[in-house]
Amino acid sequence: MTLAWAAYRLIAPCLGAVAPAAGVFTSPRERPLWRERLGEVDLPEGCHAWVHSASLGEAAAVPPLLRELSLRQPGARFWLSATSRTGRERLGRIGPPASLAPIDSPQATQRFFSGVRPRRVFLIETELWPHWLLHARRERIPVAVVSARLTERSVRRYRGLGSELRSLVGGLDAVLCQSREDERRWLALGSRPERTLSVGNLKSDGLPQPAADRGAERATLGLDPARPLLVLGSLRPGEARSLARAWMALPEATRERWQVVAVPRHPRASQELRAEATNSGIVVTDDGSQGGAWRWDDRTGVLVSWYRAAEVAFVGGSLTPFGGHNPLEPAACGAAVVTGPYHATQREYVLALEARSAIWVAAEGKPLEIALGALLAQDGVRERRALAAFEVAEALRGSAARAVERLVEFGLWPA
Repeated sequence: MTLAWAAYRLIAPCLGAVAPAAGVFTSPRERPLWRERLGEVDLPEGCHAWVHSASLGEAAAVPPLLRELSLRQPGARFWLSATSRTGRERLGRIGPPASLAPIDSPQATQRFFSGVRPRRVFLIETELWPHWLLHARRERIPVAVVSARLTERSVRRYRGLGSELRSLVGGLDAVLCQSREDERRWLALGSRPERTLSVGNLKSDGLPQPAADRGAERATLGLDPARPLLVLGSLRPGEARSLARAWMALPEATRERWQVVAVPRHPRASQELRAEATNSGIVVTDDGSQGGAWRWDDRTGVLVSWYRAAEVAFVGGSLTPFGGHNPLEPAACGAAVVTGPYHATQREYVLALEARSAIWVAAEGKPLEIALGALLAQDGVRERRALAAFEVAEALRGSAARAVERLVEFGLWPA
């Protein structure tokens, strides 16, 4: 037994014991939902499957998975959970009951399983919480990880928990991975070779559809329907400055022609990013984009609407070492896509797009200026890249059906 595992198993019950009283110290936004984090939920008839996704991004994979599961078992009951509040909000719009996930303590886990009584547990991407897995193993509830992914950093962190965590991973009933690289990492962590395979990313099935009329979409969003739109999506600290410099280097006529909307990845970083833009000479507005100004929108859950109205999209988290965000979202909407060089978490998608010349990977400085200049000024280049990006996104759909086929093959569904 490693020291890290022993410490975790000792600390988690202590945290579980004090957690009920700790609710009074949480933020006003968190306090109404604290009981959910304690596992205090109830579904009298139980459910056929508990489906858990960590946050807003992972929640996009839930609707296609539920659709395919329901095709194989009509009338199946589900309970949905997320670790973040934004993820919970998105799940709450899907239909089945949804809550915040229980904290990983024995007490909260026991309450949650007793309240929901799932026959199956489907974890999306990388949610390996030891007490959840221990409880499921003790109660002989099958657990599968779908759209599974692992970074090298995650592998190193989980290995620090030693053979006990490896045993839990080896006890998973299926690990259905996003890519061959993810498959290799899960096998290295101890998953069963005969139950570990690549089926693709469920988010590909949850990708948006393009707008029937981009101009009408822009009008709905309060923009000029006649002027093309550049969206700067999922911006992380440091990126507004780099983009602003590239933008200001473009000819004035180009800047006058285009509308720009900037959407930070996290609202908490909005002020910092906005200051980066204004300090670089950008006029930032909240209600429109006129004459080279940038419209600013730091609300959550709005990015896809902007992508559907855009001709060109920059995908953030990629000019600085954040790993990048999903370039397939704007591609599926029919936009020409630009991203930065730091896209390790999206490598598979970037490679697929690059193979069709459907994405422009550009570092900050002159390369970014050249990419934006070409896409904004050359209609033919922009249109060819946008069409190729859309075709790549369309070809990647179907992961949910492949995942559920494997669950059926392994006897994990219907429940």
